Amino acid sequence: MDDPEQDKIADSNLVEHPAGLIYDDNESVRAGSLAALVEHLTHPNKLDASFNRIFLTTYTYFTSGTELVQLLIRRYDCAPPVNLNPMKAAEWSSQAKPLIQVRVLDTLNQWLENFWTWNEPKGPETHENLLNLQSFVRALASSTQQQKLHEMTHCRLVGLEPEGMRRPRSQPSSIATSSSSSTAPKPILPRKMKPNKLQFLKIDAREIARQLTLMESCIFGKVQPNELMHKNWQRRESQDVAPNVRALIQFFNQLSGWVGALVLAESDLKPRTQVIGHFINVANACHDLQNYSAVVSILSGLQSAPVYRLGRTWAMVTQRDCDKLEPLQAMMSSEQNHQTYRNILRRAIPPCIPFLGIFLKDLVFIEDGNPELTPDERLINFSRYSMMASTIDTVQHFQEAMYCLQPVPELQEYLATELQRAVNSERLWDRSCELEPRGRWDRKRERDTYTATGGMTTAMVVACMVFD
Repeated sequence: MDDPEQDKIADSNLVEHPAGLIYDDNESVRAGSLAALVEHLTHPNKLDASFNRIFLTTYTYFTSGTELVQLLIRRYDCAPPVNLNPMKAAEWSSQAKPLIQVRVLDTLNQWLENFWTWNEPKGPETHENLLNLQSFVRALASSTQQQKLHEMTHCRLVGLEPEGMRRPRSQPSSIATSSSSSTAPKPILPRKMKPNKLQFLKIDAREIARQLTLMESCIFGKVQPNELMHKNWQRRESQDVAPNVRALIQFFNQLSGWVGALVLAESDLKPRTQVIGHFINVANACHDLQNYSAVVSILSGLQSAPVYRLGRTWAMVTQRDCDKLEPLQAMMSSEQNHQTYRNILRRAIPPCIPFLGIFLKDLVFIEDGNPELTPDERLINFSRYSMMASTIDTVQHFQEAMYCLQPVPELQEYLATELQRAVNSERLWDRSCELEPRGRWDRKRERDTYTATGGMTTAMVVACMVFD
């Protein structure tokens, strides 16, 4: 909020930087006590929107909703700084304090509207906290802000969504059935459309990519910020605290497993190479749609041990298919912490489905590699939460736009059925050895057409530990 009164206050030196804050070279908050952070959150001179967003996104790491409300109520009733003389104190009370109070009410409204749903657990403590907040709001003088805050608090108490807010997302579904715009490309349909009659090689690779993208975007769009915090996706109760991340990981694993199973299902060499080539075309079509998650999943299936060891099969893959595969491998190379992929993602404009595993890995490294408190001052290490919020913001950025594609229920039903056919990896290995017994092809390939990218899927392996 830009207000001429704020400049007037700044000129009169009535308001100083909160004591107990440490700033970095860019004058961003690096660390601070909880009281100082709340003071900065409601500073009358300056609305630091970035700081406020980071604070409200990650506050559950260093405080609770109950304590936050208590601190904000206390801040609303704050006294003038002790170093002001009586005249300056009176000036502060008439100029600075009203703006602080506006900031407090704005912060509470923002918290309830945009951050409360996924940060505050349901239970008696949360309910009691809302009742205390409601009592505080009722005692305020009537104003637009007070009325809005009263309505927001009441809606939260009775479990209603305030008007204008984004509706809560339902549980993930593997079938995308929402209508698409009339500008969506016309589906490329096979002749036989019954799910039990569909054959993988006879379905256009672009249409497979489109339907996979619709199905995956349906899950990705439901991921909530709290699912990405506190390493919730790794917890045993992840089904309750990170259901959409868990569903996305499951989709990734199923797609990767389906790739391997379909390749190994072919007993003859030529059809096996055709399946590999078709999956390469699907991966390229997913790349064109900026569905990088599916690209990585398909590559993971192709580089899985049972498929990768098929030297005779890979030797027969056409040069054209190999030429299509190499850029995808290069894009997802793990070198320099996936720098090539990160650069591509940085330039990507939604709609886009990123490979979530790298974000999950980043969040784990941020949490585990940065202390909660600064070593010397023992202040809240706000830099840690800035990095965390930045990662979560990136995920939310790619959730903003929907794909303009037309769902084909028959194809999605076929794909969902195929993906849900879990195949034991041990059985796949046995099948691989049956197709190409161990021998000279394991030791040396006549033409090494496929090079595994090493740690490409390490992040998703970490994310999937909960399923083991």
